[in-house]
Amino acid sequence: MNSTNLAQTRHGGIDTLRGLACILLLVLHVVGEQVTSGLRVPDEHPLAMFTAIFLHLRMPLFAMLSGFVYAYRPPTREVSGRFLTGKLRRIGLPFVFVTTIYGVANTVLGAGYGVPWGEFWQIYVSAYAYLWFLQAVFILFLVIGALDLLFPKARLQVATGFLAVTSALFLSDIGRGIEWLSFDRTLYLAPFFALGVFLNRFEGNATRGLKTAFLSSLALLGTIHLVGVLTDPTAVIERRNAMSLGLGLVASGSLILFRNVLNFAPLAWIGRFSFGIYLYHMFPVMALLAVYKFIGFPDPWLGLAIGATAGLSLSIAAEIIARRLGPVLPWLPTLTLGLTVAGKEKRRHETVPASV
Repeated sequence: MNSTNLAQTRHGGIDTLRGLACILLLVLHVVGEQVTSGLRVPDEHPLAMFTAIFLHLRMPLFAMLSGFVYAYRPPTREVSGRFLTGKLRRIGLPFVFVTTIYGVANTVLGAGYGVPWGEFWQIYVSAYAYLWFLQAVFILFLVIGALDLLFPKARLQVATGFLAVTSALFLSDIGRGIEWLSFDRTLYLAPFFALGVFLNRFEGNATRGLKTAFLSSLALLGTIHLVGVLTDPTAVIERRNAMSLGLGLVASGSLILFRNVLNFAPLAWIGRFSFGIYLYHMFPVMALLAVYKFIGFPDPWLGLAIGATAGLSLSIAAEIIARRLGPVLPWLPTLTLGLTVAGKEKRRHETVPASV
């Protein structure tokens, strides 16, 4: 499928799902993952239960979208070097930049992710704060890229095998607790990323039966998960077991399969800035939470509205400013967002969704 058709048939739905993933991530970080973080809401609060209900959708959806979009432009032998340097620029540079300023800010302010200066180097080679996703997805790009280069004529078979192997690793004890290069988190994301690649390459086959199977499984597993959260909101939800794998696959997969009917303009607009939102949303959220420690925490619903609005608007504003200043300060969008020439990058972004 050429890029023009791609833009006409898929871009809005993909960006809508990106926007949804961003909203879910912002809600989590504003509300807090535990009682001692974010707005300090108890586990029984509706907002805390909301974040728990969508635990198996947030990061799996981000990963699946990355895999799905990657499959439009897999590397070939002619451009393998460009593929690697492109990922280093697009992911590596913003990762180093944002990790540095987030680590410095937390350390200087004595916040939750502060690191002793003598151990500061570790934030670049281990799972640090929310930025572990960039390490993990970069590794997944390298792995699937290498497989596609080795077996260029068996793309669907590669995706199928990759999905099977990563699902088995997900359920195994391999890598559990290993934070070096976010290894545990990489194995957590891997099957969702792999399903994204598979669904893209399965396109044009008998997807009606696949949609029915996914929706049926989602209804069953979603009900079980929902009942569990509502009846025992204090229970710890496992991230690497059969339930989290199954529900993460069918929930995100269902959204991908029905993306063409899920185009919602406001979410799609937010989704166009998804990478900038992911990179920078925590800075305004962290600032607000620091202020709340001195003046007192607001009502959780008001706090969520303020935090989500600040996280979205300031992140989007930062990306727009970086892009607009690109012609004058070409290093700025490259360092902060991994972009090259702002105008050229924007046209490409509007034609084919970015991989992250």
